[in-house]
Order: sequence, then C-alpha cells, then structure tokens
Amino acid sequence: MRRLVFATALLAVALAGVSASYAAVHHSKSLTFSERFAPALEFVAKR
Repeated sequence: MRRLVFATALLAVALAGVSASYAAVHHSKSLTFSERFAPALEFVAKR
C-alpha cells in the first residue's frame, strides 16, 4: 500500500514538472538565429 501511495505521489510530481516545463516552452518567445547568437557572433568578430 505504501508503494502505491509513493508511486502515485512520484507520478504526480513528475507530471507537474513536465506540464510546467511544457508551458514555459510554449509561452516563450521564439528567437531568430541572429537574436539568439548575436552575443557569440560579436565575440568571434572581435577575435
């Protein structure tokens, strides 16, 4: 009985984490290539 309760609680926590991460990805703004890599490209250009 304890195993069932523990497994159910663990599954609930895992599903909450997956749901939260999916929501964060879904609501985040997608960046263009230049917006995403501009800092790295500036660093390379200075070298």
